[in-house]
Amino acid sequence: MLETMRPCLLIGAGAIAALGIIVAALPGLAEPLVTTSPKPMAQGNAVIELFTSQGCSSCPPADKLLTELAERPGVIALSYSVDYWNYLGWHDTLSSPANSERQREYAQARGDGRVYTPQVVVDGLLHANGGDEKAIDEAIVAASVRLADVKVPISMHAEGDSLVIGLGAAPKNSHTRAATVWLAIAREQETVAVTRGENRGLTLSYHHPVRELSPVGMWKGEAMTLRLPLKDLKTMGGDCLVALLQVENAGPILGAAEYEVAASGT
Repeated sequence: MLETMRPCLLIGAGAIAALGIIVAALPGLAEPLVTTSPKPMAQGNAVIELFTSQGCSSCPPADKLLTELAERPGVIALSYSVDYWNYLGWHDTLSSPANSERQREYAQARGDGRVYTPQVVVDGLLHANGGDEKAIDEAIVAASVRLADVKVPISMHAEGDSLVIGLGAAPKNSHTRAATVWLAIAREQETVAVTRGENRGLTLSYHHPVRELSPVGMWKGEAMTLRLPLKDLKTMGGDCLVALLQVENAGPILGAAEYEVAASGT
């Protein structure tokens, strides 16, 4: 149930099927090699996912805050525009049903049913008002404590025409030995001039708005490497790629890494 509070993917079965088509279209997309990456792996990144809308008058401050949070070391930030406010006089140009479904599945997994904008989900576990920096900071700390014994190091780098995702082994005392490797294809930034609705007249900026979120492999507790066709990924409209190691569809995020295509020049 949507909350009236509007201070203002994961992906459902139909969306998974659609993403499966995308994954299948990319040759070699899920070819694991049981080796470790030669590159240093990111340790302990906090993943902040903001659910937002161009039709939500309380969302612009949260969009701005996400950009600021993304500048912090050890923070990976993604933005998902939902489609359930599109009836308010403006159709969000970045919105998708898959983004809304991801938010709903998080609410179902937590058991609280809370779906609103702007909403931040931290490490797949805890949610907070996307405009409340203090609440987000508290969620980051709380999630870090809960995941301290299960975090998995991840790295991303280009190697020739391939994007290489390296995943470490499960910590010795971790009982979590199965998770999905998701690849988020995002833009570094999107700027949108809104001409109708609650934010009419504003030009809004979005940090790492997600274009696609696809499962690209399964991790079973052992170190592994995935090689993906970088050229094909770039044609899907993103210049920022983020790997998420997540339990099931909407569970805790065990690790994450990002790769900036534009910055690398690849």
